Amino acid sequence: MKDDFVSNNELLTIEEAASLLKLKKSRLRKAVFRKEVKYVKLGALIRFKRAHLVEWIEQHTVGSAA
Repeated sequence: MKDDFVSNNELLTIEEAASLLKLKKSRLRKAVFRKEVKYVKLGALIRFKRAHLVEWIEQHTVGSAA
């Protein structure tokens, strides 16, 4: 249970987050600029919680047209 909490709250760099999402870093930067995705600001550094990235993807999942 604690491992799930830690892995979901692990802070990822923009490179790690883009790799996880299979996106270009520029697309993720654009999402940050537009405030489309939640992020953590640590001084000048931007980090992403894995749980927030999963939530962002789920918000953009389109259902089937059945």
